[in-house]
Amino acid sequence: MKKILVFLLAAVMFCMSLTALAEGNAAVTLEVDADRLPVYAADDPYPDAFRSGEKQAEGETLPILLLPVKKSLQLRATVKPGTVKNKKTVLSAADESVAQVRGNTVTGLKPGETVLTVASEQDASVTVRYLAVVYRPVTRVSVTASAKQVAVGQTVSLTAAILPEDAAVKEVEWISADGQTAAVDENGTVTGMRRGNARITAVAKDGSNIRANISIQVIQDAEEITLDRQELTVDTGKSTVLKATVLPKDANKKDVAWSSSNESIAKVNAQGRVTGVAPGDCEITCRSKTAEGVWTKAFVHVQQPVKKIGFGAAPTVYVNETGKLTWTVEPANATNQALRFKSGNEKILTVDEDGTVTGIKAGEAYVSAMSTDGSNRQARIKMRVYRHLTGVRMKRKTAYIDLKATSSAGAILEPESGTNHNMTWESADESIAKAKPIAKQGNRVNITGGRAGETVVTGTTEDGGFTTSITVKVGDWEKSLKLKDAYVEGADAYLTVKNAGELKITSITAEISAVMEVIFSSPAFLTVRYASAPST
Repeated sequence: MKKILVFLLAAVMFCMSLTALAEGNAAVTLEVDADRLPVYAADDPYPDAFRSGEKQAEGETLPILLLPVKKSLQLRATVKPGTVKNKKTVLSAADESVAQVRGNTVTGLKPGETVLTVASEQDASVTVRYLAVVYRPVTRVSVTASAKQVAVGQTVSLTAAILPEDAAVKEVEWISADGQTAAVDENGTVTGMRRGNARITAVAKDGSNIRANISIQVIQDAEEITLDRQELTVDTGKSTVLKATVLPKDANKKDVAWSSSNESIAKVNAQGRVTGVAPGDCEITCRSKTAEGVWTKAFVHVQQPVKKIGFGAAPTVYVNETGKLTWTVEPANATNQALRFKSGNEKILTVDEDGTVTGIKAGEAYVSAMSTDGSNRQARIKMRVYRHLTGVRMKRKTAYIDLKATSSAGAILEPESGTNHNMTWESADESIAKAKPIAKQGNRVNITGGRAGETVVTGTTEDGGFTTSITVKVGDWEKSLKLKDAYVEGADAYLTVKNAGELKITSITAEISAVMEVIFSSPAFLTVRYASAPST
């Protein structure tokens, strides 16, 4: 009696075998080499994505063989033991409209499911069965991107299009060739990691290995803009250039746009050149053309520059005293009219920031004024420091002047180092004598006799108002002395002079070749005796 035992083994390698008792009680075994076949256990969820419609109840417990339409698979089976005379097997399909069988080759015809049976020709009860799931495979994948550039830290979305439209599995796996440059997740979202290029590939998940790729450029956006100056001053009609630096240094796009908050005050061109239009304040903004929210600004002060500086009359300054400079700035609407003053010789004078000059010692020095608005305008003035007088006196007390004659008289200024020698002179009676200052010699005066008589000429210093005076006597003084006699007696020489005027004779000078001695004197006569003979 023959006893047939049928059993199903589901092994990891999916090798299926059925045994039966043959003649002579030999066991017949049927094994299918499924190592290279897309065979999955009945409870494996992976094949579910390939199945459509109602599932065959009979196949729920059978291993599943995935078979693409128009693709063929060979199911090679081995009959054991080797003593079995007939080692042939028969492959059949339950629904040949879904899968076609030729020999041990099965070809998918249309999407659907059918049971494949491999049976021993010697004993048809010895079989191995599969549930063949025939599906429409992917034939083409194409990838598009919402943008082919993405900034570091930003994302871009990729979309995979699958053909044919009735492909069983329309999912793809996303792979980045350089995850350090661009990372991609399971949904096709690409995140920029660093500047560079990365190839992103979409691979069909149906096992067809159909794929497509796209190149994504990761750019480094501008993150910060700095200016070489945060505040600047520019003259009306003049210009200066602001320099912008875009960071980080490896930013792909460094283009910036410039704008002015008030173009009636200052304009700016595409290169950052700022031109002053009218006095006032405004802001210049530098903004990234590609990175939203990346910008900076500079404060601009437009000024009307100083074009000319002029000094008024130099003030009179004395030692240890002060004087205030006066000046004008042109134009009158110059924005910054402040000046900086400087003494050319601080041993002579010093000058404060408000133009106050202090005399140090008598002398002359220049004072310079310079603009502080950057226009580099300047002017200078020559100043003299005077020393005050403390008094004045005449060199002589009395002046004898002939009628119609002119004689000079001088005053001694104290101290002699006093600077201002200017004096005014006045005669008490100009009919007797007139006084006239001598040009460039203020402390000297010319006195001209008028009529005979006596008057007083008074001098007053310009500095301090000190006064001094001289008595002036006007007369016919050339006829005041008359030589009455002159003779030599022995070793003596005698002169007799008559005082014909009102002068008091105090001395007589005679050109003689010997030493004379006055031996007699009276208001009217003066007798001079020869004292000793001249040496020969």
